[in-house]
Amino acid sequence: MRNRGALLSIFAVLCVTLLCRPQVRAADETGTEFFEKRIRPLLVDRCYQCHSANAKKLKGGLRLDTREGWNTGGDNGAAIVPGKPEESLLIKSVRRVDKDLSMPPKEALSDTEVADLEAWVKMGAPDPRVNDHTAQAPYDFAAARNQWAFHKPADVAPPLVKNAAWVKTPVDAFILKKLEDKAMNPAPPADPRALLRRVTFDLIGLPPTPEEVASFLADHSSDAFSKVVDRLLASPRYGERWARHWLDVVRYTDSLDTRGFGGGGDVAQAWRYRDWVADAFNRDLPYDQFVTQQVAGDLLPRPEGAPFDPGKIIATGMYAIGNWGTGDADKEKVYTDIVDDQIDVTGRAFLGLTLACARCHDHKFDPIPTADYYGLAGIFFSSRILDQFAAKTAGEAPMRIPLLSKEELAKRDAVKKRIAEIDAHLADGLHPFTEQKKEVGGKPGLISWRTPGVDNPSLAINTADQEAVITTVTFPPRSVIVHPGPTSPVTAAWLSPDGEPVRVSIRVTDADPHCGDGIEWALQSPGKTLGTGVLAKGKSAEFSCDNVEVPKGAMLQLIVRPRATYQCDSTRVDFKVFAADGRKWDLEDAMLHGAAPHAGDVWRVGGGEGAKMSENSPELAQLNAERTQLQQALTPPPECHGFRDGGIPKTSYEGFHDAQIHVRGRYDRLGPLVPRHVPVLLAGDNQPPVGEGSGRLALAHWLASPENPLTARVLVNRIWQHHFGEGIVRTPNNFGKLGAPPTHPELLDWLANEFVKSGWSIKAMHRLICNSAAYQQSSSCADATGDPDNLLFGRQNRRRLEAESLRDAMLFTAGDIDLAQGGPSVRDLMAPRRTFYITTIRADRATYQMLFDAADPTAIVEKRTESTVAPQALWLLNHPFALAQARALSQRARANAGDDEARIRWLYEALYSRPPENAEIAIGKRALGSGSDAAWDAYCQILFCANEFTYLD
Repeated sequence: MRNRGALLSIFAVLCVTLLCRPQVRAADETGTEFFEKRIRPLLVDRCYQCHSANAKKLKGGLRLDTREGWNTGGDNGAAIVPGKPEESLLIKSVRRVDKDLSMPPKEALSDTEVADLEAWVKMGAPDPRVNDHTAQAPYDFAAARNQWAFHKPADVAPPLVKNAAWVKTPVDAFILKKLEDKAMNPAPPADPRALLRRVTFDLIGLPPTPEEVASFLADHSSDAFSKVVDRLLASPRYGERWARHWLDVVRYTDSLDTRGFGGGGDVAQAWRYRDWVADAFNRDLPYDQFVTQQVAGDLLPRPEGAPFDPGKIIATGMYAIGNWGTGDADKEKVYTDIVDDQIDVTGRAFLGLTLACARCHDHKFDPIPTADYYGLAGIFFSSRILDQFAAKTAGEAPMRIPLLSKEELAKRDAVKKRIAEIDAHLADGLHPFTEQKKEVGGKPGLISWRTPGVDNPSLAINTADQEAVITTVTFPPRSVIVHPGPTSPVTAAWLSPDGEPVRVSIRVTDADPHCGDGIEWALQSPGKTLGTGVLAKGKSAEFSCDNVEVPKGAMLQLIVRPRATYQCDSTRVDFKVFAADGRKWDLEDAMLHGAAPHAGDVWRVGGGEGAKMSENSPELAQLNAERTQLQQALTPPPECHGFRDGGIPKTSYEGFHDAQIHVRGRYDRLGPLVPRHVPVLLAGDNQPPVGEGSGRLALAHWLASPENPLTARVLVNRIWQHHFGEGIVRTPNNFGKLGAPPTHPELLDWLANEFVKSGWSIKAMHRLICNSAAYQQSSSCADATGDPDNLLFGRQNRRRLEAESLRDAMLFTAGDIDLAQGGPSVRDLMAPRRTFYITTIRADRATYQMLFDAADPTAIVEKRTESTVAPQALWLLNHPFALAQARALSQRARANAGDDEARIRWLYEALYSRPPENAEIAIGKRALGSGSDAAWDAYCQILFCANEFTYLD
């Protein structure tokens, strides 16, 4: 107990150390983006008429067309108190709680608009406008193309430097030149152990093993580190690691909401896109093809003789997993929001431009007119991720595309057609059940009847005196249950023995109240429908009729039909017929006393419906056998979410169309028709018209062209960012005016050109960067006074492990990790799969991923935030996963041969890639005391929680 208390004290100190670290957050453009997309259009549309420089008469002395205007305020003082909506006059006015301050005066804002203003003020009222009230002059595109990002990368050569001996790759010349110009020196080389740990986490997201560390230290060849880089790039773990970086940018999620998890309205097949991205990185798919396949893989022609490649369809899933708010009753608005999401992710992911800011007005900072936005919108309106819109009160169901070639689809359609022909023949008349099975589901007394080779329609008879339950179906004591088929009803028929009028009584009861959508029933005599009804699941219905005339030998039929689905349509039937002379015929009584459903004097139960009764025949058996064989071959094909060409059916965009400008972003205020095109700034005025289809394939080819000034720059900047912690452009999703300019523009251009020359090889860029002296620097801050923010990359940035790498490293060092690749995500955090495969649910904010600053799946994330908060330390202290890995690591350490010192040495090598110092060994021995299981578990937990485990030098 004393040792345990000491260990907890040590742990508490470590937690306090962790919590006292200053909080660091990435540059965050969310506020400006929110203003441009939600607030500026609202102010222009509803406020500027009375509160702008162009108002005929300025009301209340208040201007809302500049930041200074609302900050200065009007006659009643400042309109906004940033961060405090409850104290802001603007919010009080739009809430209309004071009739003297209610604004707008004539028509109140919608609840959504008020909520947007409240959210904006609460986040601090970010507002980039500075004297922005004047009308915007026409863009000078020629002048704009002089800006560094909007012309092709310059063909630059590495500069000459004084300390040429430091240069390992041309990258180093660019870095060193900037340092020498500032009279600064680069940091010394990193310790080999720290360097190996850094590059291993960087490339595969896992720590090096002690054996890998020893091997690297023993290799004194000049290319020892290059061989490490090549080994890591060849690992399948590399694709998982770098796919996650890309998934951050494209707002990846495995599910939209826990409430509809895996259902028809969910993106349940998104994992196929995730796996495609990982595979693309592993096989070093050239980036131009990576781009093209995501934008228009479904439209790429298949080379003659080449096999069908489902990956090209799966790749377009990037656009189907968007965040556009399914379930809105206004379907036209939903469509415009879908398209806006697709334009936004296209602009920011591939071009580093905020194209979506031109939805409601010309872009206020970059030369992107609204016409360019709607030129792109026409392309995306002419494509679809939905087969159709749901009812106004329902959410949308993302399209599920079968991953089959045209030839396979044609064969499948032929099989379906033949099954339909057989079903039509089988449904023409009543076909008896002839195959019996006893003790169904192991339940004594439960008998089933069906047609050989066909599961349903079917008949079940519970002859026992107690109920039987199988899954969600309840079979009451001594009852008859029928079940229709997918297209064929089930019918219980009474054959009239003498043609005398009879009285009929029926009762139907849904026997599966927890599943399905109920059934339809009908009672028919020859040439006449006596009664019909729709039965909801779990409900019952009764019906009776007197003086029913049924000719001798003709049938009185009780028909049970499926509704939209049939799988849960088990239905209890109670069918009685009474003659005037007191005779009674009871279906349940007959079946319970052994009458076969195809024999006896008066009762028949079988599949189908109709006036005739088909008897057993070789033809019927042959048809059933053929249908069974065809159905077995018709297994559900694999499916994915993604794009198809042509607008959503039953909308104004069905087919292929140019789009009209939506004035202020409103679909109900339409302006001029704009031909489909890409931004004039980047592609010029003389663009060829869209010849056929949506224009998506042409867009993909333009994005992936070496002539595009942005595509290569944006991607090499992202690669650099993930090796150094910051990009050369520190706003990776925004290369425009509001973004940060490059710290090394010549290096960025040189890397972009080399990238294209390499065949758009991402792995070639890794080799170029990782083998540089700049990458291999230490994180020493000895000469940081001239560059405290490390803008010149004169040292490595110390970085914290991301959520995925932290959890994976715990699993890996504990020896518990499951390195299986691919497949559906796993919801259980305790599962040993890599975190890459742990389910992300967009609407769920209370997850491990969110706690440890993983990418927000609602956003297009350029750089993750980094927070240090108490719940993170508490998770490491208390969560069952953390405790389980500490126990597993403890057991693994003790399984190593040797004494406690040897085990402590192994732990330090496994966790930190270095041997312990003598003082650390002494502390470890004191903490372990007698070496109980609890002491070892707690000691391993302390080592997991150390900063050295969670940070890279």
